[in-house]
Amino acid sequence: MKSVLSCVAAPFLAAAAAITGNQLSPRNSPSWAGSNLYFLIGLSDSQQTAWVNNIASDGAKVVRLWVNAQSAGSCQKGSTVATTIPELESTIGSYNDVVLDAIDSVLVKLAAKKIKAIISPHDAANQFVSGSSDPYWNAYGSGYFYEQQAAFDAYDARISHVLNYKGKSSGQVWKNWSAAIMAFDLQNEPMSTKVSECTSGAGANWVCGRAQHMRSVLGATNPIKVSSGGLGGDISHGCNFMDAAVNCGQLDMIAVHRYAGTEASNPNEWSGAASGYVSSAKGKLVYVEEWGVGQYQGEANAAVEYPAQANDMNKVGLPWLYWQIVPAMTCSYDPKNDQGDSFSIFQGSSVDVASAMKAASQTTGLQDWTGILY
Repeated sequence: MKSVLSCVAAPFLAAAAAITGNQLSPRNSPSWAGSNLYFLIGLSDSQQTAWVNNIASDGAKVVRLWVNAQSAGSCQKGSTVATTIPELESTIGSYNDVVLDAIDSVLVKLAAKKIKAIISPHDAANQFVSGSSDPYWNAYGSGYFYEQQAAFDAYDARISHVLNYKGKSSGQVWKNWSAAIMAFDLQNEPMSTKVSECTSGAGANWVCGRAQHMRSVLGATNPIKVSSGGLGGDISHGCNFMDAAVNCGQLDMIAVHRYAGTEASNPNEWSGAASGYVSSAKGKLVYVEEWGVGQYQGEANAAVEYPAQANDMNKVGLPWLYWQIVPAMTCSYDPKNDQGDSFSIFQGSSVDVASAMKAASQTTGLQDWTGILY
């Protein structure tokens, strides 16, 4: 005869098993999406507000910003820059905080929309090139910068200055402002202009050394993360997952930079690669920090390709930032004629930016972003 006690106990045992199962296999947070915009800080106050409002309506959770100079009157991807902003350093160790003030003002706008920022404190891809006036380039070039202790010390001082900056608009010390700042990159695309620094291992000590310094300034328990910033530039260069990064305890996030072909020519190009990214990262968080639809001379149709690639990432919960969703055009520019950077998508264009961006945060993430973004 069946025991009455077992009948009564069975539902409770089943519930306990379900709870235990949930504890052993917790549901990840949602994924997320957003955009880069390297010249946002140079736009007028009204242009910034309009762009932030629109990208928030599109469903963005993260926006990536740069500590970089801007020149008033220049046309950047169809937007007329309104404000001249000098570089943080024209001489190593001498800081002009006008650029940090400009970023801080944008952070206030983003935070009001519950959008967090990733900040790149220096731009190797555009500063470590022939003819640059960058003081690190002029002092060390794109090799010794990643090899010599004097360069490490000088750049660590810059990192400390940026993280300890107190906002002119926000009144917040950035290293303490986790409500607005999700992560700091080590640099934008470290070693991308001299890839041998990462492929040969010559720059290996730079990677973890800068991550260790950044974490020491932030503090061990600070929820603001340290991100790689796209080591070596595009993933095809073989450096995004370099050993020095994935084996560094103080580096929290691996940023993938990948400009892939069309989804039609390579179905599942993102979803098929995602599990390999996570495996290669050795437990670190992975996200696509840069990707874009090449439109040069009709290479691809962004109205078709943007949702196709974005939704391919979404279906496995791989977070992403597009390069770039730009404001509605105010000066003459067509990405189809821009051989070097033909990826821009205008706000208000025929491309449905919002559907895929909103879908990202409605999808369970490939990894858990609880306490970082959610």
